[in-house]
Amino acid sequence: MGAGHARYITDSVDGAVVTAFFDLDAARMDALAKELSAKSGATINLHSSVDALVNDPTVDAVIICSPDGLHPEHLELCVKAKKPTLCEKPLAPRLEDAKKIAEIVKASGVPVALGFMRRFDPGYVQMKKEIQSGKYGEVIQIRAVSRNVSSPGATTAGMISNSAVHEFDIARWLLEEEFTTVSVAYAKKTSHANPDIQDAISILAHTESGVLMTVDNCANSTYGYDVRVEVLMQNGSLALNNLGDLTISFDFDLPARKSGRLHDNWIGRFTDAYIGELRAWVASIKDGVVNPNLATVDDGIAASIACEKGIASL
Repeated sequence: MGAGHARYITDSVDGAVVTAFFDLDAARMDALAKELSAKSGATINLHSSVDALVNDPTVDAVIICSPDGLHPEHLELCVKAKKPTLCEKPLAPRLEDAKKIAEIVKASGVPVALGFMRRFDPGYVQMKKEIQSGKYGEVIQIRAVSRNVSSPGATTAGMISNSAVHEFDIARWLLEEEFTTVSVAYAKKTSHANPDIQDAISILAHTESGVLMTVDNCANSTYGYDVRVEVLMQNGSLALNNLGDLTISFDFDLPARKSGRLHDNWIGRFTDAYIGELRAWVASIKDGVVNPNLATVDDGIAASIACEKGIASL
């Protein structure tokens, strides 16, 4: 994910340049630095610790792409150094830890954004406009599918805190309301998963207005990266399909749906969303005007609260 962000900034984001890396894999870090320096002409400093990276005087802002459990520690280092930060989701795997780091961030006054990139995906942006248009009436139900090709290190709780957290955030963004109840139902186990994980699962959640969201989540589907969502409205259906196209079923019209090869992972599917998020983040730092679609630590807490409800039902 860190390499993805670094490449997007170098190739597609004006007004920003990659100047430093830290990664435990020194050879991988060195290879990427050479690749990007050849494109940008910038020298990329390679560091042996997160602390050294954060305090590098050539670094104006930081992107955190470390494992979920390290986000609080690394985020605290960034805000202590007064560096604006984009931290990949979630704030932390556990709600208690997420709340602690959120308080530290807010007390620091340092601008921090959370990596909920789907808010910048063209299909989700269009879907929100259609919901808010009033043309189709109220939202009744959300049916989501989230399936990774392979997740060798996944846990059942992690399927919620690391994967379904995206569904909770994007639903909050679409509906502008919170979740009140979350429960989890087990499907039959797939033989492709580690025997210690309950894969697949279905998540059932209600919002404040009574909208039901279901999320069918599989960590090891094998057949392709499959993320889609249908929003059932009072008078129609808005379906965002696997390859990012939005189709609207309304007044007995069923549009054709895009077909093709599924992506290997989220990076291929959400390339445009990541680039849009990074452009908005860089602009907010340079201009001092925060893009309203950038997720905040409060958004991170709200998503973590919903995840914690689901994990408690396991």
